[in-house]
Amino acid sequence: MKLIIKYSRHGAVKYISHLDMQRTFGRAVRRAGLPAEYSQGFNPHIIMSFASPLSVGYETEGDYLELSLAREMDPRRVKEALNAVLPHELRVLDAHEAAGTKKLMAQNESAAYRIKIHFKNEGDCDKIRNAAEKLRTAQEYAAKDRKGRELDIRPLILEIGMDGDEVRLLLKNASDGALNPAVAANALLLEAGVDAEYSVCRTECYTVENGKRIPFQEYSF
Repeated sequence: MKLIIKYSRHGAVKYISHLDMQRTFGRAVRRAGLPAEYSQGFNPHIIMSFASPLSVGYETEGDYLELSLAREMDPRRVKEALNAVLPHELRVLDAHEAAGTKKLMAQNESAAYRIKIHFKNEGDCDKIRNAAEKLRTAQEYAAKDRKGRELDIRPLILEIGMDGDEVRLLLKNASDGALNPAVAANALLLEAGVDAEYSVCRTECYTVENGKRIPFQEYSF
């Protein structure tokens, strides 16, 4: 039995690495007494994989993992059992059985983010709004990635806009191209001439089928 599990992380948990996230969920599965399926070989491990690694320091309201169980179990009981042993800042939001054999990670196409900028000065929000509009309408836009390399980020930004004082982004997140939201956020701040810190929250992961973008929550794996 394969389950698709949607989870959130907030607070101090956002500072743990992807490897530690894997370990945390692995320990939770064992502590909850779930009948996990294990790999074969000299070093068996729980068969579990994550849709997309999340950078240290980012929160999420819509990340996913797939978990294989050795026998049938009510997904609602799995959700309850995991939440009973996980840190309170790490929550399972939904669990449902996968209908087919599609691999979670292979379906990644894009991810949505909410960027909360902690403005210092009056008028900075309008500057960011103007910068976001300039980036939205640009044919190409050069920016530096987190390693200092220059690249055209415009093809990797599928949607960009403002919701109140927050920036909303839909970014490419696939094997043939992906953009870290920090690169887009830093480009906006530089374009706007604004000096401010910001926080990042992933809100959903998406796939594409028959030309239609579908959130993982609604996709039949």
